[in-house]
Amino acid sequence: MSELPGARITVGERERALRELAEHLGAGRLTLTDYEERAAAATVATTRPELAVLFADMPGAAAPPGELQHADPATGFAIMGGCAATFALVLALVFGGWLWLLLLVVLLVSAPLVPVALRRRRLPGPS
Repeated sequence: MSELPGARITVGERERALRELAEHLGAGRLTLTDYEERAAAATVATTRPELAVLFADMPGAAAPPGELQHADPATGFAIMGGCAATFALVLALVFGGWLWLLLLVVLLVSAPLVPVALRRRRLPGPS
């Protein structure tokens, strides 16, 4: 769906375009004035063709910058769930109590809440 040439860009694509413009500035391919003009255009760009124009004369960047690839969180939860199940089973067998298996339930229920809590901690709150 987002592969359409006139598709609206995401905030991540805009940020990546700004980072790539900064890299071109650092490599000496852009003057400071060119960088400022292109960064301003990237900030107000809403579609991929608008970003593509900014990189048309850059080496190896005829297309607009692609979207960042993010890891699938389901994989992390599956690994953590498997480790928690193994850990809880070992504790239940070693200490002879079934209550250790409740640890598994607590870990699996609270696991999706950890990234949310970390994200909230990183966001600046109102002062």
